[in-house]
Amino acid sequence: MIRAEIELGGKLEVVHVDVKTKEEAIEFLLSKQFGFLTQIWKLEEVQDEADSDKPDDTGERQ
Repeated sequence: MIRAEIELGGKLEVVHVDVKTKEEAIEFLLSKQFGFLTQIWKLEEVQDEADSDKPDDTGERQ
């Protein structure tokens, strides 16, 4: 499972995508779910949704 931090409507949202790789998550988010204009700020592999529900509070965007 991949945890993605994406920008939707000017707000940072956390989305969990049930795929195996970050590349599959990017393809899913951009082409199938939210569209090509979606800004993806962070992707990380997690065991399940309970691993992390909040975006990082570091203020850094990658």
